[in-house]
Parts: sequence; structure tokens; C-alpha cells
Amino acid sequence: MDSLLLSEEINQLKKLREHYEYQLKLVGLEMCDLDDNLHLLLDDCVELQRVTNVQDLTLLNLKSFYYKKKKEHVENEVIIAKLKNEIKKQQEELEKEQAECNLLEKFTTSISKRLVSEAQMQTTTMDIEANMKSLQDRLDALAIPEDFNIDELIKKVNLLRKDKSKEK
Repeated sequence: MDSLLLSEEINQLKKLREHYEYQLKLVGLEMCDLDDNLHLLLDDCVELQRVTNVQDLTLLNLKSFYYKKKKEHVENEVIIAKLKNEIKKQQEELEKEQAECNLLEKFTTSISKRLVSEAQMQTTTMDIEANMKSLQDRLDALAIPEDFNIDELIKKVNLLRKDKSKEK
């Protein structure tokens, strides 16, 4: 099947070549009379037709091909701009998230430094309770007269301080 299509295409190309050579003969030119630069231009033209799939290189076809490619180019630029904006937003969001993570890591580090283990907490609690008991025992052992007035004692201490400061 493919060989049949290829042979048809080859035949069409031969007919097209013959047609072009005939038209050149009408104006008095032969392919062998053409300059090498012109042959290069023809090769470039054939290559352009192959790449663009535009077989008829008339101005109308070239313009439509150009506008089609220009439209694709503009659409691609719009997509690129949108993607760049999205990337920028994602980077800003990532930076915010990283800053928040750093803050949380600092917080957990400072909290872990402050944390006291349960054994240490129990030891501290027992020490405080022992101190409270010893202070309570000392307070109970202290014989305070019933007519003791703390306010009077504070006034006397303040007077003594004033007298000492006047003497200096």
C-alpha cells in the first residue's frame, strides 16, 4: 500500500517537474542554464515547502501560513506569561511557607529547651514541698506573742533607718 502511494507521489512530482521545465522552455530557459545560486534558492524553496507543508508558495498562502504561525506564537507567549506569573506566585508562597516553618522550628527548639522532664518536675516538686514543710515547722516552732503588732514593728524599723541616715 505504501509503495503504491509513493509511486503515485513520484509520478506526480515527475509530472510537476516536466510542467515547470516546459514553462521555463516557453520563456527560453533550460535548467542547465540556471546559475548555481538559483539552484540553491530552488533547493531552499523545496525545503521550505517540505517543512511548512505549504505547496503553493503564493502570497495568499504564505500570508495565511504567517498569520497562523504568528497566532500560535502570540498564544504561546500568553501561556508563557501566565505560567511565569504562576511560578512567581508559587515561589512567593513557598518563601512564606519556609519562613513559617523556620519560625515554628525556632519555637519548637526554644520550647524543647524549656521543657522539664517528668522526673525533674517530680524532684523539683518534692524539694519545694520539703522546703514548705521545713518553713511551716519553723513557723510553728516560733513563739509569737499574741499582742505582737507587725505594723508597729515596721514603723520602728523605718524610724531606725531614718535615724541612721541622719547620722551619716
